[in-house]
Amino acid sequence: MKEITKEEFEEFVQKEFPNTPFRYENGYCFIQAGSCLGDNLHYELNAGKIHLDIEGPNWRPIRNYLWNHVVDSRVAHSHWGRYGCRWTLDKIIETKDDVEHGFLQMRRIMEPHILKFERLNAQQKVAHEPLPDSISASFYKSQELLETNLSIPEYQRPYRWNLKNVEQLLSDIYKNQSDGHNVYLMGTVIVHSYEDTYYLVDGQQRVTTLCLLLKTLDYEGQLPLLKYNHKDSFVNIKENYSFIIKWLSYNIKDKESFRDYILSSCQVVRIVVKKLNEAFQMFESQNGRGKELEAYNLLKAYHIRAMSNDSRASKIEYDKQWEAAAMYCREGYRKDLLKQLFNEQLFRTRKWTRAEDAYEFSKKEIEEFKGVTITKENQLDYAYQNILIQQEIARQYMLTMNPSLFKLKNRFTHGDSDNINPFVSMTQLILNGSSFFEFVETYVEIYKRLFVYLSTSQLSDFKQFYIEHCQYAGYNRRKGDGYIREVYKSAIMFLFDKFGELGVRQYYRDIYICLYKYRLTQKQVRYETMAKRDHVAWIFQLISKSKKLSDLVILTKVSRSVCFNIQYELKYTVDEVLSVFK
Repeated sequence: MKEITKEEFEEFVQKEFPNTPFRYENGYCFIQAGSCLGDNLHYELNAGKIHLDIEGPNWRPIRNYLWNHVVDSRVAHSHWGRYGCRWTLDKIIETKDDVEHGFLQMRRIMEPHILKFERLNAQQKVAHEPLPDSISASFYKSQELLETNLSIPEYQRPYRWNLKNVEQLLSDIYKNQSDGHNVYLMGTVIVHSYEDTYYLVDGQQRVTTLCLLLKTLDYEGQLPLLKYNHKDSFVNIKENYSFIIKWLSYNIKDKESFRDYILSSCQVVRIVVKKLNEAFQMFESQNGRGKELEAYNLLKAYHIRAMSNDSRASKIEYDKQWEAAAMYCREGYRKDLLKQLFNEQLFRTRKWTRAEDAYEFSKKEIEEFKGVTITKENQLDYAYQNILIQQEIARQYMLTMNPSLFKLKNRFTHGDSDNINPFVSMTQLILNGSSFFEFVETYVEIYKRLFVYLSTSQLSDFKQFYIEHCQYAGYNRRKGDGYIREVYKSAIMFLFDKFGELGVRQYYRDIYICLYKYRLTQKQVRYETMAKRDHVAWIFQLISKSKKLSDLVILTKVSRSVCFNIQYELKYTVDEVLSVFK
């Protein structure tokens, strides 16, 4: 085993664990984990294994929390001073790369749980401290809550609760009533108070379901006049209302008693926030617990909030575009295109072009898609952001002019559709508000045309190749193939973004060979294999730096070298080289 040197370990920690305490002593490697126990909670390399060790006097709470929440076959707990205080990664560490990959994998598995534990502890401490003047919190009975002037703000998601969510709420209420509990706490509702209206920042799903439930129970009291702007809300309201009627008929004999219990015994903690930015901070904190909210959904609220000078109609239109992409369905094809794009093509491409490793997109990474808000009130922070003002002025100017006056270059040979913005690029600085939504809509449309509409004539040669070599029979059975395929799609999309159809036609085979070679050169293709900058970032950096197609000729040279090596070692022809990847 070639041990990692002190210098190599220090460089690794400074890059991947910045500002984190660490030690290196004769091959023993130590990195602090979290902040709740200081260096008594740490990752370490010891005896050829990566561990998370829990030490010190306050070990029990974090140990118990990890016991109850970590369910991952890649790690197991064992005795370390006290029972269950060591978690060990199921991976033999033999090389420098193993050390780095091991620490990163251990962090990806354990850090979310450590951060949640620390956040819950912090919330418990805050609960005993006085709230700032701009925030108030109190218990509200359901009836009291619903009698306030509630409203759904424009930036909110549609009403998305499904039958399972509704049944869970109904069953919980019924069980608490049956068990004789005088109070059932349904959670927290966060509202932003503005003038005489309380805008639902968090709690729309429960409040809407409560309204539906009380309507089915013939409640004659006051209910909020909530307005919904998306067809998904209408569909789910109709389905859930019908379900509630059936559920009540099967389960509730005394509907009047059940209704009274809901109104007087079911309570929420209503948090009223006067400052909108604090409301969103609380929203993000609340949604860090329980069922995780997709990271990209936090971006929608952020960017609609930046559209202070835009009309209500514009905000609603961008919201509809966003939700349509999240619930995309066409001829049996169903996919959350926003999750696909943010988790893979947009986020990871931006990271690789900067020569960084690119792992999963998470809430910790949403700053990647938060940029600059340009209004009279907002001041820029740095000089490099000035270019965004120039771009926005040019965009606004061109919107008022006849497009035929400008000779813009289309990405598609026969012209781009209206929802493909000719002025965006995948690696650009982000401009908050409407420009961000145009940026996202552009790549939603490009993704569909490249990888969803596979039977169209646009780039038919590439699409036929993609179907044959990326969607072959059983292509979903091997995880490693999926990791490579997503990187390939990202590279093709980035190439298309910069050089259009011509670029893809010229280099799609070369990029395929440069990436799929790992099927043959690696015993096992892991997520880390394709996430590491050492393996794939050079392709993205090459595309990013190229000014003309001929600058990409190195892709052809590398692919020919790969083919030659395979031909020489395995005695394959060029066509057989391609077929061996399938």
